Amino acid sequence: MKNRNFALILFAGVALLVTSCGNEKEITVGGLETDEVAFNLSAAQTRSVAKEIVISPERVASLEMDNGETLYLEETVESLNEGIVTRGTPAFTENVAALYGSFSAVANPGTDKALEDAVFTANAEVDGLWTHRYGRDVWANAPLTFYMRMPSQPAGVTSSYTYNADGSIEFDYTSPATAAGQQDILFTSTTMQSESDNGKTVVFYHALTGVKFANFYTNTGITGATSITKTIIKEVTLSGNSDKGGFKNSGHCKVANDGTVTWSNLDGNTSFNVVAGSTPNDVTNYEGSNYDLDELLKPSTAARNVNDEDGTLTLWVVPQAFQDGAVTITVKYDIVLVNGDNTTTTVNDATITVSLGKKTWSAGDLHTYTLKPVHPSVELEDEMSEDKFVKSNVRVENTGNVFEYVRVNMIGNWVGKVQTAEGDVDVILMGFTTSDPTNTTEVQFWNDKDGLTNYGTFTNLVQKSTAIPAQAVSPYTINNWVRYDKYYYYTLPIGPNDAITDQLFSSYEVGPSPEFWIVDKWGVRRKAKDVHLVIDMMVQAIPASVDNNGNILDNDDNQGYIRAWVKALDKTSPNDLLDL
Repeated sequence: MKNRNFALILFAGVALLVTSCGNEKEITVGGLETDEVAFNLSAAQTRSVAKEIVISPERVASLEMDNGETLYLEETVESLNEGIVTRGTPAFTENVAALYGSFSAVANPGTDKALEDAVFTANAEVDGLWTHRYGRDVWANAPLTFYMRMPSQPAGVTSSYTYNADGSIEFDYTSPATAAGQQDILFTSTTMQSESDNGKTVVFYHALTGVKFANFYTNTGITGATSITKTIIKEVTLSGNSDKGGFKNSGHCKVANDGTVTWSNLDGNTSFNVVAGSTPNDVTNYEGSNYDLDELLKPSTAARNVNDEDGTLTLWVVPQAFQDGAVTITVKYDIVLVNGDNTTTTVNDATITVSLGKKTWSAGDLHTYTLKPVHPSVELEDEMSEDKFVKSNVRVENTGNVFEYVRVNMIGNWVGKVQTAEGDVDVILMGFTTSDPTNTTEVQFWNDKDGLTNYGTFTNLVQKSTAIPAQAVSPYTINNWVRYDKYYYYTLPIGPNDAITDQLFSSYEVGPSPEFWIVDKWGVRRKAKDVHLVIDMMVQAIPASVDNNGNILDNDDNQGYIRAWVKALDKTSPNDLLDL
């Protein structure tokens, strides 16, 4: 029997304040000698917003488990340019010193003022500063154009470097024969006009493409569904099909001083294999992402191409465009599923093989492959007017990895200060309409079961339907929203990383706050202070049935959402949604 997958968030409809701050710092370069050169790789240097591109997850393969749950091999793509990544470890300037330790630079090559190839190391006294002492006054040769590479001796470079006057660097490259020998390589160039430029910030650029295979661990805490999922990589193989043009492993690279990377003369057809190493015999003992592989996961473990934190395997390959079927990926996993009823499903050496479609792997891109369970996730945001009287632009976003159906519950509560023995405290208010102790009329709730309110005005909010399906006309269907009982259902599925553009309502303007008279501990009615409205919106999501290409299934009559919710909630028929 398939497990139920459910996502739930509760959103309090109060004004949101958004602030931002820069992660910047000044580097003090005072105290350097005249024969020293310093560069700044500060923590303020992060991925450029302009160049950071994240592509929505794409399912490339699936695996059906014995307990009825389906796991998907998911590919995501992100740009790493203007950041620094080492051997499989996404590491920006805050930890590059520990991972690389140095970079090499040659200044003014090909001139009579050339400076020899020099190794710059992280300054032990000034965080973020990388320095080299030349042993003579280098500033007599200014301006100095430095051509830099990280690491100092990149594996796979098979030629001397060509340093061009425009700041570009060229070289020939062949991927190391084993994945364990591969590593990310980075280049840049910069000009320093005089000693006043000492400490200049530099940005390195990636010459290769990262292909990462990530372990997955989640503890969803969802009752009735798989509550813990672990997919642990044991082995990865990338292989090329020569009949389809193959998987190239060599070429000529040119890195321009603006970060543009160009590859030409691509050649070869190769396969790479990487093994995570020995793992505990009992995979159910794995905890979190470290699962007893501490020694294997250290950055110094160069024999295995693993990240320092989570044991993911990363290859660094020649950027290239390849045809459909040219590259095949095979991944072997240990899989642990701890179900909601505390039963455990364990599969050792589960293998997924997928022939990749037509793709382009660009320099500085990181392609991450992760075996994940169906994971619905949803977020909700809104906007408030400056005076906090009008709510609008309610947005429901799919933050999971599957197509989803969503529904929203909206509850309004009056909140105010009530006098207690400890002083005034904020509480949800329920009380009487007057101070007269003989009048027992209670203040009407903000909304009743039918969604009616006497305290404000909604614009374009759908009305409750008493039949399924709801009439496909206003006011029973508005912007693809319908309402059954206390829930508002969106009738169309939302794709991963997508959002509903159809508004649940155009706006809501709150009216005057009612008076609440509360009986205190002495039996005296006292008027509540600072009465204001808080609207809570609860949004839930469940998976929508799709095929591997993302085509929606079981929705020819546009009633697929009803059947999906009936199944997810273990109801008998659609009419059960009318009385929840």
